[in-house]
Amino acid sequence: MDPDGTLHNLKPIARLAVSGPDQEPRRYTDTAIGKGWFAAKIDPATGDAAKDVKPKDTAEAEGPAGPEHTGPELAPHLPMTAEELSAIRWRLDGGTLREVVDDRDALRELGERLDEPLADETDAIVKAGLLSVRAEVYRLLGELGMAAAASRLALAHAESAQDLQAQVIAQAELAHVLRLRGDSMEADRLFQRAVDAEVSPAVRSVVHENFGRSCFDQGRHMEALDHFARAVRLGSPEDTDLVERVGVCLEAVYIHVLRDGWGPYPRKPEDVLKPLDPKKNAPA
Repeated sequence: MDPDGTLHNLKPIARLAVSGPDQEPRRYTDTAIGKGWFAAKIDPATGDAAKDVKPKDTAEAEGPAGPEHTGPELAPHLPMTAEELSAIRWRLDGGTLREVVDDRDALRELGERLDEPLADETDAIVKAGLLSVRAEVYRLLGELGMAAAASRLALAHAESAQDLQAQVIAQAELAHVLRLRGDSMEADRLFQRAVDAEVSPAVRSVVHENFGRSCFDQGRHMEALDHFARAVRLGSPEDTDLVERVGVCLEAVYIHVLRDGWGPYPRKPEDVLKPLDPKKNAPA
């Protein structure tokens, strides 16, 4: 395996961000962010990871899913096509388990092309999804302050719409940003809340994968392995990208175990969710 990690399409926060609660894609999914992580292969009939669910062509799209949605069938300003998005590639660094983007200009252009849809969109759930994608763009560019602001705004829109999936996605993206900023305890609380939510296995698979990377940063290698294993079990058996990413993560864990040991025993969910003691800056 390439020591720098395998190249992937824009992931892991850009897919399910625009899927509805019934797992049918909302607006922009097929044309704007259909190649990102959160439009994961999900069987709309069961909510489970599907073996081969292909997105509809734009010409065949029947409009946003969900009987509650009363907006136009298709937004008139599509940020970019799936083909353009798939050209943006990133790799998982085998030493730090952080994403690295080589073509930063293309990624920045994608972020700029989200300006008009974000300005015009009125549906809170769709807006939360687009903001989650923008947060991922900022995060991959290393602009963590902007990424945190976008993900918090996405979470606010998702909470106002009372859409559980949109909330989980925004929580996971914010947690990822906080992990990179070194706030591991707050990041882990958000990750834990996300994996405990009653959303589809495909969503929780991606959250577990990123939760495992946060544990890796902290030297919690047993806990990291547990999350990586859960990510694989919950993901689609046809998702070769997931297998490759987890393979890079496992190799990194075992290298660190040989050098530093296994680290602390895994925490229980209730321990992760304990509030911080403001005097000690540690779980109460």
